Amino acid sequence: MRDGLENRLDAIYKTNGDRAGLDTAYNEWAQDYDQDICSSGNPYITLITGLAGRYIPDRNARILDGGCGTGQLGQVLNLIGFSNIVGIDASDGMLGVAKYKNCYAELHKTLLGSKIDLPDESFDAITAAGVLTHGHAPAESLDGILRVAKPGAPIIFSLSEPAFNEGGFGAKIRKLDQAGSWVLEEQTEPFRTYPFSEQFVDLRHWISVYRKAG
Repeated sequence: MRDGLENRLDAIYKTNGDRAGLDTAYNEWAQDYDQDICSSGNPYITLITGLAGRYIPDRNARILDGGCGTGQLGQVLNLIGFSNIVGIDASDGMLGVAKYKNCYAELHKTLLGSKIDLPDESFDAITAAGVLTHGHAPAESLDGILRVAKPGAPIIFSLSEPAFNEGGFGAKIRKLDQAGSWVLEEQTEPFRTYPFSEQFVDLRHWISVYRKAG
């Protein structure tokens, strides 16, 4: 199982962010994705769910699950009472699995980027698990996320060290901080992304909670 996960991750990272390559890799992984990620020990779904419970008090809040994949996060959020979740992803295969779980009010095939094909200021909260990482959504996705978030909305997302240090996210976050576009509420310590993997033992993420200004 670990070899399967590492082979899948190899295929993902070797695309170097090529959109067609990513879509193909995720479509092929969709049916085994949940089992592979759960068996990897990756804690970001648990952490984001806990932080969502802390920062999103209204169970009827309209939540955007950016890069929802197979709906792992949406399913858990739905189980604890959130019923108005909108998922977006670029992979047909992943969206097909997410739709089967029946935990989303809406699902859309669209990308995270500087502009997201959804109405401005239409979400009470934003979550993004595992998508703000190297070779995936660009740093400009934070602009798009802020655009569709309502003023005061919490934005809860995981971020990888390579994306922060080398993928432009560090510079983008500093720019948004300096512009007063949002305020940092809470941030976890970095954690091992795949604690049961030998090949990816050094890869780390953390979870941040920001609140949109206004």
